[in-house]
Amino acid sequence: MTIRGEDLLISGTWLLVVGSLIDTIGQTQQTFTHSDLGKDLIIKGNGIEACGNSLQAIGRTKLLTSERELPQIYTIFGNWIEAAGNTTNSVGVSIDMNGAEGEGIKLDTLGSGVQGLGAAFEAIGAALEEDSSYRTLAITGNSFVSLGSFLGAIGNIYVINEKNEIGDQILLVSSLIQFIGAVLLINAITQEVEYMEHGENLKNGNGDSYPYSYNNYSLTKP
Repeated sequence: MTIRGEDLLISGTWLLVVGSLIDTIGQTQQTFTHSDLGKDLIIKGNGIEACGNSLQAIGRTKLLTSERELPQIYTIFGNWIEAAGNTTNSVGVSIDMNGAEGEGIKLDTLGSGVQGLGAAFEAIGAALEEDSSYRTLAITGNSFVSLGSFLGAIGNIYVINEKNEIGDQILLVSSLIQFIGAVLLINAITQEVEYMEHGENLKNGNGDSYPYSYNNYSLTKP
C-alpha cells in the first residue's frame, strides 16, 4: 500500500505537536524540581519530534512539483535539519543523564541551534509560497519553533555557566514557544493539504468557501 504524501505530512506534524507537548511537560518538571526529573520525557519528546520532522520531509518530497519547487526545497531541507537537531537534543540529554553532564549539555545546545536553523529554513520556504490561507500561519508557526529553539540554546549556555535557575526558566519558555509553534503548524498544514486537494474551492483569508473534506466534513460560511 502506498502512503500519500499528504498523509505523511499531516502525521508528521501531529507527531511534532505531541513531541513538543511531551518535551514541555518534561521541561516543566525539571524547572520546578531543579533536578533530573523530567529529562526522560525531554528525550522522548525530542525523539518524537525528530520522527515527525522526518515524516514531513518525506511527505513533502512525494508532493514536490515544479510549480512549488523552490519553496518546497527550502522546507524539505529545513525538515531534515530540524530532525537532525531534535535527534542531537535527545542524544545530548541522554549523555547528560548518564553522568557526562558537561558534554551532554553542550551537545543539547548544539542540537537546539541546529533545530532553530532548520525551522528558519522552513519559515523561508513558507514565505516563498504564493499568497494563500495557510501561508501566514506556516511562517508564524515555523518562526515560533525557530525562536524557541534558539532560546533553548541560550538557556543551556546559562546552565553551562552554572546559572541554573535562569537557564531552566529560559528552557521552559523555549519549550512553551515551540509548542505554540507546533499547534500553529498543524492548522497551517491541514489548510495546506486542503488547498492542494481542493485549491479551486478554497478562498484566501476573506473567501466564502472553506471545505474540509480531509476531515470528512465541509464548512461553508453563509
